[in-house]
Amino acid sequence: MSTSRGGPPLFTIVCFWAFVIGGLAFGVIFVGNWRVLSARVEQTRPVGAPPAVVKLGAGPVSVSVPMAINAPPAAAPQATPASTRAQITTNIAAVVRTVLPDWQGTDRINILLLGIDKRDDEPIEGTRSDTMMLASIDPVSKSAALVSLPRDMWVRIPGWGQQRINVAHSVGGPELAMRTVTTDFGIPLQYYARVDFRGFERMVDSVGGVVIDVDWPVKDDEYPTPDYGYMRIYFGPGPQLMTGGQALEYARSRHGQNDFARAGRQQKVIVSVKNRVLQMDMLQHAPELLNIAQSSVSTNLSPVQMLALAKLVSQIDKDRIANLVIDASYVRPFVGAGGEDLLDPDFAAIKRAIDTAERTAARPELRARVEVLNGSATPGLGQRAADYLTAQGFNVVSVASAERNDYRSSLVQVLAPDNGSAAQALANVLRMPTTAISDQPTAGATADIRIVVGQDFRVPAS
Repeated sequence: MSTSRGGPPLFTIVCFWAFVIGGLAFGVIFVGNWRVLSARVEQTRPVGAPPAVVKLGAGPVSVSVPMAINAPPAAAPQATPASTRAQITTNIAAVVRTVLPDWQGTDRINILLLGIDKRDDEPIEGTRSDTMMLASIDPVSKSAALVSLPRDMWVRIPGWGQQRINVAHSVGGPELAMRTVTTDFGIPLQYYARVDFRGFERMVDSVGGVVIDVDWPVKDDEYPTPDYGYMRIYFGPGPQLMTGGQALEYARSRHGQNDFARAGRQQKVIVSVKNRVLQMDMLQHAPELLNIAQSSVSTNLSPVQMLALAKLVSQIDKDRIANLVIDASYVRPFVGAGGEDLLDPDFAAIKRAIDTAERTAARPELRARVEVLNGSATPGLGQRAADYLTAQGFNVVSVASAERNDYRSSLVQVLAPDNGSAAQALANVLRMPTTAISDQPTAGATADIRIVVGQDFRVPAS
């Protein structure tokens, strides 16, 4: 791949690095920064001069990328009017749509993201994966689900029998790790991306650290050090600026809390890194990030596939990204023959949870918590409405009687903010008019939306 500093080849590496360590939302931010970079590059081109073109890829797929390689230095930056900024955004969005290749195919894209813990003097081969995450992307609905898999799950590794899931990488590399997830959970994996955590530290430091709001104290007296010893780490509650090393310690500490809390902290770090990148001018950090990515990331995605994937990721709205941590709801702790603390997974429940995450990513309205109240004089009508909504995939959390049973018309009440689209989806499914929807802000509500079934309600025909 070309490493020209002026255009998409560099963007691709940096964007993919961000995609690997930070999840899809982080990748979206880098795409946005590349749009700004492209706008700046284009502004350096002399008026009337044709843009230089660099060809990427080979075979049936090739992409031509306009670049201003030999442009003279730009004048000192001036304040840009809002109208001009809006026009630049529109123009660059058009460039992204037309210049970057489209992802070929409509099948779901499943990528195994592997975080590797190794010391500087150790080879990556034979190293267990410290973090495993499934990124499942639907190119049709432009949605994605991120699933964290605990490393202590006791699974069947093809050719090696029952082992911890993180052993798969140590005995067979990324390919066997992919086969293991596919065999045990029925998830067909096509791609992998692997990153070592030292690269993560360097990247965070290159952008000046990240601000993380610690919700619960974290204390670990046995955090491993690079010289095979241990040290004590402590993070008090509240927002704090962390270096790359501190962010890694916060995300990886295992002894202060359980592995499920650890996965939650990792997601918090991902969001914090994304927010930091959003605030920073990434153009000045691009060369350093490029060096980090080249030494720390490996994948079986081709350069053209990475370009196409970057374009696809840039089109995914944040409300179409679902996060799932496989926690105590899906595994049973037990002690192994050698005294190891292990997790016995409920494979069927995990597969259902992944399917649900993928479905709710494509249809964000299904995440809203719905309570159904029977406000009619017909016994069981509220339960029938709830059963119908459940069959349609909605998240019904409770069914009860309303405070009275003489409601003439059915109602859809929005109890929590940011649920207007979900309320409209519910009204459409139940064939209620838009006028039935109203805002009823309720502090401490256990549901996001309330359906009051009135005398006019009829369960829609299937």
